[in-house]
Amino acid sequence: MGVCIAQIKLEKDIDAIIAKIPYSIAVPKQFTTESEVGTLDFLHSKGIPVPRVYAWSSKPDNDVGNEYIIMEKAPGKPLGKCWFNLTPKERVHLVTSYVEIERKLFSLPFGSYGSLYYKASLPQHLQADLYTTEMPDDSGDASRFCIGPTVDYMFWRGKRAQLELNRGPWRNQLDYLHSIGFREKEWTRKFGKPQTNEFPHNNMLKGEIAPEIYIDLLDKYLSVAPYLLPEDRGNPLNQPTLRHPDLNPTNIYVSDSCDVSCIIDWQHTTILPLLLTAGNPPQFENPDPEPPKGYNKPTLPENYESLEPQEKSQADELYRRRMLFHLYVIFNAKDNKPHFNALRYPLLALLQHLVDRAGRPWSGNIITLKGALLRVIGSWDTLMAERLKKVSCPVSIDADDVQEFYSIEDNWIKANILVEHWRSVLDDLGQDGWVRNESYEKVEEMNWRLKKEWVDQAEDEEDVLSVQQFWPFQDHEELD
Repeated sequence: MGVCIAQIKLEKDIDAIIAKIPYSIAVPKQFTTESEVGTLDFLHSKGIPVPRVYAWSSKPDNDVGNEYIIMEKAPGKPLGKCWFNLTPKERVHLVTSYVEIERKLFSLPFGSYGSLYYKASLPQHLQADLYTTEMPDDSGDASRFCIGPTVDYMFWRGKRAQLELNRGPWRNQLDYLHSIGFREKEWTRKFGKPQTNEFPHNNMLKGEIAPEIYIDLLDKYLSVAPYLLPEDRGNPLNQPTLRHPDLNPTNIYVSDSCDVSCIIDWQHTTILPLLLTAGNPPQFENPDPEPPKGYNKPTLPENYESLEPQEKSQADELYRRRMLFHLYVIFNAKDNKPHFNALRYPLLALLQHLVDRAGRPWSGNIITLKGALLRVIGSWDTLMAERLKKVSCPVSIDADDVQEFYSIEDNWIKANILVEHWRSVLDDLGQDGWVRNESYEKVEEMNWRLKKEWVDQAEDEEDVLSVQQFWPFQDHEELD
């Protein structure tokens, strides 16, 4: 998360507080702290259950010698502690209380895209109005808060902080889409070097891959970017929308009845177009590879009673996850229509995937972004269906190249599945290499065993080097 958190016991009225200090790698430090404090204050004023802030500093020239936030300890218990043991009634409490929180968030009439700040924290030229101009501001929010530059980590990561980039605030959805591709193109153009993919993907794309190939794909993304979102800024799917940037059970606290009592860790929160931020939170995702055909309530298998104990346990877990997904969709349909409508947008997954991949740093992987582009190109007629001004797709990829690509991509996806399996074996190892302190030594040993297992299966010296030098879970040079 990029922060160090300490719990401090107090006397008097407050049981405990949390002191939050950014890690040295957390960027942009000043903006991140100022935005998180402003976001928490704003959300608290809107009835969103977040920690209250008691004191803070966005600069290191203080007695602590660092930026910090001192805040209320979240009331309730972490959802992660009871996540796998929720009763049917508790599931309903959890989902309905969470959907109500999102309903409030989705109804906020923000006027631009970016991150929230106190107006006093930013110079005038970095401020955009909090709300759309036609909205009344009876609460006086617009006099205290504004929308400013994004605190999305990827706009500040490593040498990106040195680049001349449009980091917001963005008043137009197309400017935001352009800034993502331009950011990675500029970084790759200035700092990108030939890269060899990690094992096992290096068996599909052998040797060093030139960054110019990635730049060409980013140019294609920039050509189609103006057409990815609805052309009318006022379209509900373009509504600037604030959602939690990392919602998982460890960031949600619940009461004894399993109503959401607090949501923590709002660092790096960014206001985005609804169509790009829509989706089920991780704990309410569809556990099946395909979406259900209707909205019928999930059921256990007909032969449930005759299953073996282990099979029953697996059926129970799948039923639990399906029920949470079902409840989330149903209560969005009932109480949060804007989100429900965005969830039903036919190209939602394709567009989100393309924008996400265009914002990924150069690593030698040219397959995933190319695949995302091809699927949008193939859906161009659907994309144009509701636009007043129809245009032909501005990019194309040679048909022979496409056929060869899909054969590579099929194996690439299988390799992705294998790597994700390894991550699950390694205690759900994070994309950034993060692992829980209490399981670090165990994960380190398991990682060594996994690597040795694949080295032992190597057929020749080339295979051995492929594994040893490019194993995905080992120290490597940072390319930021």
